[in-house]
Amino acid sequence: MAMRVMITGAGGNAGQAVSRLVAEADFEVRMADMVSPAPDIASLGQFVRCDTRTPSDVRRAVEGADAVVHLAAWHSAHRPPVSDATIFAVNVDGTFNVLEACRAEGVRAIVFASSMAYGWGSVYSVTKVIGEELCRAYHEMTRSSVAMLRYHEFIPAPYLEYGPRLLRNGVDRTDVASATLAAVRAALEHRVDLFCTIVHTDHGMPPEVIEDFDRLGPEWCEERVPGALGLIEKYSLELPERVEQHDLSEAARVLDWRPTIGFLEFLRDLKERDARGEDVRALTVPGELPRVR
Repeated sequence: MAMRVMITGAGGNAGQAVSRLVAEADFEVRMADMVSPAPDIASLGQFVRCDTRTPSDVRRAVEGADAVVHLAAWHSAHRPPVSDATIFAVNVDGTFNVLEACRAEGVRAIVFASSMAYGWGSVYSVTKVIGEELCRAYHEMTRSSVAMLRYHEFIPAPYLEYGPRLLRNGVDRTDVASATLAAVRAALEHRVDLFCTIVHTDHGMPPEVIEDFDRLGPEWCEERVPGALGLIEKYSLELPERVEQHDLSEAARVLDWRPTIGFLEFLRDLKERDARGEDVRALTVPGELPRVR
């Protein structure tokens, strides 16, 4: 019998991608959210209407689950904006309710959606600090396997902004979903106790290119994607002075996860679209390169 994975926030940008990938990995999927995912996602498993601020909703969603992926959260960049009070209630009270339901139901495999915004710069950032501390307490009280993933930004964006964002604080939604699935497997197999990692891109650049990208980066890209220089100029891509790059070796070692989408993949995709004469300025990316799999 397939193990059941319950996913909160399943109707959101990450939630739908995670739900699809978890279902494709032959898990039984239960999707929980205030609104149902798109029909093609909802058809992959069971949908439960759930407001994480309501303990009875959460208990019903968690019942019978082998693992829980807690994605449900409001963020500061949401459009239209939501109040700080709402962000705090959903992100903190909601996380507490999910963990309490897991404790009551005996769930011993948890994946928590944290953020690279973790810190003290905003109410949202503080909620991720508290969320991780709640996860830490849950692990210490139950000895459950808990993986905390600090995602970089994957909010839908105009295509020509999405590409350069991968060089800064951006990550493709495909990599968010694959990292989450890898964490689910690691938690279910108890390969992690309490584990935290960054989920970001890896461009495979040498250190000197990372540190001096505005000078060395375009030529480095041209060597790997012929025509890159022309595309960067034609579309006025705003490139950073240096690339944000993190050490992802621990995620590779512990979760067996590596990102697959970076700026070079974006350039290859852009090159194909440009050759077809596609109007990329009108294209919005929902979090992933539509033609890269």
